[in-house]
Amino acid sequence: MATQYLRSLTKQEKRGVGNLNSLKIKTVAHGAIAEEDADNFTLVELNFNSEGERTFKPLSDVSKQAYLLAAPERRYGGESIGEFFVGEGERARIVVLEDNYTRFETSEFTGDPSNGKFAHFDVTEKKFKIHDGTDSDYAGAAAKFLVVSSEEDMDYTLGQPLVRFEVISNSPVVTPAP
Repeated sequence: MATQYLRSLTKQEKRGVGNLNSLKIKTVAHGAIAEEDADNFTLVELNFNSEGERTFKPLSDVSKQAYLLAAPERRYGGESIGEFFVGEGERARIVVLEDNYTRFETSEFTGDPSNGKFAHFDVTEKKFKIHDGTDSDYAGAAAKFLVVSSEEDMDYTLGQPLVRFEVISNSPVVTPAP
């Protein structure tokens, strides 16, 4: 028979890690509360709960305005940085993505992280998808990124390769009324 304690001791999951690289960042005042578990340094969308508090959940549509989940890690008992995530009901720091300014690193990506490539957030995989700019979802994505660096020194990155993105644009795609 399984127990929650045994599962927590034996189930190892790799979670997203990253760094903020901009000198000054804008954040959503007072952060937001997680509607569900979410990996750090991934994109989220904002909502409100019945009490009027800001909430967030993983981005569900590439055409929506996106925000970066960048909560400071609180590690206990020798946990590795790759075990951290934001749990449902927890308040977290939400970064406003500024065009041509905000830079950050994340381990949550797929594709070859070569400088000059483009990326958008894949809402199915919950990862940034790196490509040459011809991906079918890229044109309709509100949040678009440029690959400006990658880091594979595992000592520096605490065990996970990172890619650095710069925000190209983060404007919701508006469909004109008929």
